[in-house]
Amino acid sequence: MLCPKVDEDDLIVSEVTALEAFTHFACIGWKILFAVIPPGEWGGGWPAFIVALILIGTITAVVAEVATVLGCVLGLEQSVTAITLVAIGTSLPDTFASMTAA
Repeated sequence: MLCPKVDEDDLIVSEVTALEAFTHFACIGWKILFAVIPPGEWGGGWPAFIVALILIGTITAVVAEVATVLGCVLGLEQSVTAITLVAIGTSLPDTFASMTAA
């Protein structure tokens, strides 16, 4: 499939909405964190894979701890908290992908 020709003027954003600005600044920490992943061309991609794997594992541990604390604060059992957060975490990306496709 051939890629359509993109004019440089189409890539320039002239106006930013408040929601876009808020989202950008709310996610800036994640952007900086994941900027430490080396380019995929280095070492056949292995350094990028290993660093990304370490970051994903670290973030998973942080999210699990936050979920545990949230469950304790709300007075929920660990199983209820885990099932609810896993359901939300797996369903929301599919929801957004479906909305984009529609």
